[in-house]
Amino acid sequence: MKSFTIFKTMFLFFLTVLTINLEANPVLARQYDMACSACHSQVPALNDMGLGFLRNGLRTSTYDTTALKSFLDDNSSKRHYPVGAMLGLSDNSNSDEVNRLVKLYLAGTITDSLSLMALSKESFKSSKSGQRLFESDNSQFYFQYNVSEAKHVFRVGLLSPWTQLGNVQRSMAHSGLHGGIGHGDTYLSPLSHANINKIKGAEYSYLFDNNILLLVSYGETVNKSSSSHYYSNSQNNSSNHDNVLSHGDGIDGTSNEYDNLSDHQKLLLYGEIIDISKNAFLGALKYTTASNYKIGLIYNYVDMESDDYYSLVLPIEKEYTYFIWNSSLVYADYSNGDYLGLENAFTFSLRDMEHVKAIVNVDRDENDNTNYGYSLGYTKIYKMFFFEAVASRVNTDTYSSNRMKGSVNLIF
Repeated sequence: MKSFTIFKTMFLFFLTVLTINLEANPVLARQYDMACSACHSQVPALNDMGLGFLRNGLRTSTYDTTALKSFLDDNSSKRHYPVGAMLGLSDNSNSDEVNRLVKLYLAGTITDSLSLMALSKESFKSSKSGQRLFESDNSQFYFQYNVSEAKHVFRVGLLSPWTQLGNVQRSMAHSGLHGGIGHGDTYLSPLSHANINKIKGAEYSYLFDNNILLLVSYGETVNKSSSSHYYSNSQNNSSNHDNVLSHGDGIDGTSNEYDNLSDHQKLLLYGEIIDISKNAFLGALKYTTASNYKIGLIYNYVDMESDDYYSLVLPIEKEYTYFIWNSSLVYADYSNGDYLGLENAFTFSLRDMEHVKAIVNVDRDENDNTNYGYSLGYTKIYKMFFFEAVASRVNTDTYSSNRMKGSVNLIF
């Protein structure tokens, strides 16, 4: 709690005292005066330069002048403010509300080996109460220390184990298919079933011969604030609560059934772990072949209250001349059955910072039902504007649903 208070203070200080220049590039691109396309083939996916930049501690090489030194030097030609923001509006066909997005950045190198990355985001809705920035599940805040020119990398703080694992998660972003409360009356994608959440802890990674990455993360899982908020609301509305419970595995829908649910059933019913902060361990291996296939193996273990949970993810990525292919095979161990799902993304470049992405998901859930998810999206970044439109469809054993989603964002 003390560390988060410091985090909030730092953010508010920078945002209040410093003048943020209106730039087309985010914080790190502004520091090096580079276009977004230097690190991103398709936003938010990173190319090899972007992945290397992230691993190097937010620098192109160890000879770079640190962001802190440049900021303190009035005469520096590369002086910049280490803060940025994204403000936006989004809407979808299944909602009567317009979401307002706020995303804040604070990042840069402190010494030749030490760097800081922090961001916080939130989508504000009129019907959602108690909304505020700097919630743990919507933020990242970590220090990174590099040894031997990023051969060894240590991170500590509030972090996401996905960050260094290529584009496993980034390639599936902005699909309109993630989240939800399981295969009852919404849709939970294969990668969501992997249950790899942010942790408060530490991470170590080792890069061997520039093509083999070993990574280990350990810490306390971060509770989803929206999850407990949803449940507290549903307790006050028995019909909503019963509707959610009635889609579970043999749950009869009575309000007191919640107390009898296992942690896995809570995870499936609500899509999130509710009021549980337990230790999590993640081990990963990523190998880049001579023909530039990126193949990985991720093991995720969470120590829950009543029983343990683990999942395996096998991602593969390949960049071709006209498109980038990403696939992730997900296995999850549930107390009431096994889960197996496959998530595929195909991203086609149109022009600079403009692309179309198609996602096809299929899975076999713990009830032996086959479910499908489809998504087609368009993204364009033009100077300081970020446009996005997505159409998605879900077919499960119990229902089918279509959704249209659009957003526009300003990058500062």
